[in-house]
Amino acid sequence: MRAPKEPDKPQEPKKHRSVGKTLTYIFSVILLVIIVIAFVGTPAIGGMAAGSRISFGSYAGREIIYEPGNYLARQYQSIARQVQQEGREVTELLIRQIWRTAFQRAVYHEALQVLADEANVAVSDRAVDRAIARWPEFQENGRFSPSAYQATPSQARFALRRYLRGVLVSEKVQNDLHGEVIVSDAERDFLVGMAGPERRFRFVQFAFADYPESEIIAYGETNEERFRRMDLSVISIGTSESDAQRIREQAVTRQTSFEDLARSHSRDVHAEDGGDMGRVYYHELEPDFEDPSVIDEIFALEPGEISRVFPATFGWAIYRADEVPIDPDFTDSSVIAEVRRYMTTFERGRVEDYLRDRAQEFVAQAREESFSAAASAINRSPQLTEYFPINYGNVPYFGTVRAQANEAIASAAFREDFFRTLFSLPSDGVSDPLVIRDYIMVFQVEDERPVDEETAEFLDFYLTFIVREFAQQQAQAVVIDEDKLVDSFTRTYNRAILGQ
Repeated sequence: MRAPKEPDKPQEPKKHRSVGKTLTYIFSVILLVIIVIAFVGTPAIGGMAAGSRISFGSYAGREIIYEPGNYLARQYQSIARQVQQEGREVTELLIRQIWRTAFQRAVYHEALQVLADEANVAVSDRAVDRAIARWPEFQENGRFSPSAYQATPSQARFALRRYLRGVLVSEKVQNDLHGEVIVSDAERDFLVGMAGPERRFRFVQFAFADYPESEIIAYGETNEERFRRMDLSVISIGTSESDAQRIREQAVTRQTSFEDLARSHSRDVHAEDGGDMGRVYYHELEPDFEDPSVIDEIFALEPGEISRVFPATFGWAIYRADEVPIDPDFTDSSVIAEVRRYMTTFERGRVEDYLRDRAQEFVAQAREESFSAAASAINRSPQLTEYFPINYGNVPYFGTVRAQANEAIASAAFREDFFRTLFSLPSDGVSDPLVIRDYIMVFQVEDERPVDEETAEFLDFYLTFIVREFAQQQAQAVVIDEDKLVDSFTRTYNRAILGQ
């Protein structure tokens, strides 16, 4: 059988969404807009009102609570500010992602609080006072403003104090877990050394799509049977052969139409179309049968004739011929395109060998004369890569493997032979042909340069940050005990935020 049809596009949401759900979604969007513009605000959505407490689960018996001014609420606001700065479109999916990320951060925060309690870790009131004195909302001209602090409602001051105490405790536990991040000069030199030298290459490509039409036609004429076409309908049965025989009997005796039987019993993408497969190439049936003579039998059916029950790789199949088979016309562009598609998929080695021979001829001429002369001889214009070092995996901190208007080359960054070949070339060397996705490519070194000062400074500055982030991720994986986590996020979100 042919490859499954593409799934239908999702239907547009129904217009008669309930008023309650519509309002809760609107309120959620309004909340996000308020937060990202004003950086303050309290949700008033679904069943939530000012001062409400909503539990999204628990960790080690400690509830993960949303309430104004607490850790989860402030994480939500922090992420919302980032969304606003990025200029992202506010959607229902984005709102859910913001809530989920805030919840995950709150879980880690509670896990750190549990460790702090077990180790009797605490912070002094004086430390909390210093944190409050540095709080941005209480600053005037770079100094703490007692009047701004006093103007804040006492309930909000109490919530802030509790929040900052928890944050300070978490920071203390994290510092105990992975300590102060110290990066040696040797590590810095090693990282900077990974960023260079950078090379830039000229390259010429031989695309699989350029495989000559004459070769395509020659292959098609040699394998003509494989490209015969026929209009077919099918009923696919996955239960038992006896069920398939019973269904076939109903179709043959016309107790029920073939189309209705397909809609009722078939288990494939053609069922809703009454089994109609449309025009099928002979080779498209080959994966479904271990015995190729079965396909010959199908293509021998007369129009309207129903086949016997065939054992197939997916169960059992019953076919009906809807038209007589059509022999391939190799002057028809659609047939040529089908042969090309087949060869690119199932005769890839043949195509690759042909193009590799052409590329090898190019290499010989480029090495004997020049890269430009060889390219001109085959009417091709060399392309240029960007500068990049040996950057396996295209790590974003270094120059990445890429070339303008050529997406395929980026995939080479995940191949050791690519870097080994290109960075072992002499200054003007021409590479052997390399297979990169659906291309054979030949490269020549265009230029080489050491790590530029700006890149070196960037890596030096961010190395400590990178190491700290990695250490924190590792710590988080160790700190959170999944057995202690009760994750009620989805249920609570649907009820409290979406009102479902």
